Order: sequence, then C-alpha cells, then structure tokens
Amino acid sequence: MKTLLIAFVFFLAFIPDGAAQSGWETWDKNYRLVYLPEVLKLEQQYADSIDRTAGKSSYYIRHDKYRFMAIFLGESRPVDPKVLGSMKNVFKLSGGEPDALGQNVVHEYLFQVGETKFWAPMQKQLEKSFKKEVKPKKQVLLYGLFLNEHSSNGLFNTLLISEFQAK
Repeated sequence: MKTLLIAFVFFLAFIPDGAAQSGWETWDKNYRLVYLPEVLKLEQQYADSIDRTAGKSSYYIRHDKYRFMAIFLGESRPVDPKVLGSMKNVFKLSGGEPDALGQNVVHEYLFQVGETKFWAPMQKQLEKSFKKEVKPKKQVLLYGLFLNEHSSNGLFNTLLISEFQAK
C-alpha cells in the first residue's frame, strides 16, 4: 500500500508539468522573440551602411526565424510579385526550394506592431485557419521566416508567416 501511495504522489507531481505544456515549445525554441520595429530599423541601418561603403549594387541576403506579437488590420491582397521574387532569391541562395514558394504563397496580410505597418505573406495552408481564428484589430503571435535581400533593386525585408497563435 505504501508503494502505491508513493507512486500516486510521484504521478501527481508531474501532472502540472504535463498539463502546462502547450505544444508550442519547439516553435518558441526555434523562433526567437523580437520586437519587429527594432529588427527592421537595424536592418535598414545596416543596408544604409553597405550603400555608403560598398555601393547600392552590393548584394547580400540573410534569413532568420522570429516570433512577435502583432495586430491584424483585417486586410489581405495577392502577394506582391517583387516580394515573391525576392523571397525566391533568398530561398535559392540559402539552399531552399524557391519553386515551392509560388505554389504555397498566394496572399499577404496587413499587420501592425507599434507604429509600424507591414504586409506579410502567409503560407497557403494557414490561411483558412487564420481567417477563422484571427479577427481584425486583434493581437496574434506570429512565427515568421525573415527573408532579407539587399540588391540594386533595394532592400526587401519579408516575413513569411509560418505559424500563428490567436490571442
């Protein structure tokens, strides 16, 4: 009986840990939490420094994974062809499959963080759930693949939405 009681207490000790797990731990581990306006400001400063020192035609790319809170402004539109082209360039140069983007990225959505408004393309398989779960003017936690391209065509800072959590 004493062994059964010890086993039961041991079992109860781990229930809160198991119940508290949300399934988002891996996403949170792989997508660093950032304040997006600061990231965009730093990327613009870096691009400006490259323009001053190496010229506007200097080419570079960068990609990263971020998560951040945003407010959905309720608007969507077909993805800008220039944005899609930039995303494909970054994917190609970083070992991704650029052709898959054309099939899996159709629309971009308007968000705001602080005073910064931005359009973000979303993976097609998320769109139905997003429209159902996220209402305009509501906060959402976005998980995005940050794709940065600097070329003679300018600076593209694109956030491809990979997942979300309605708040």
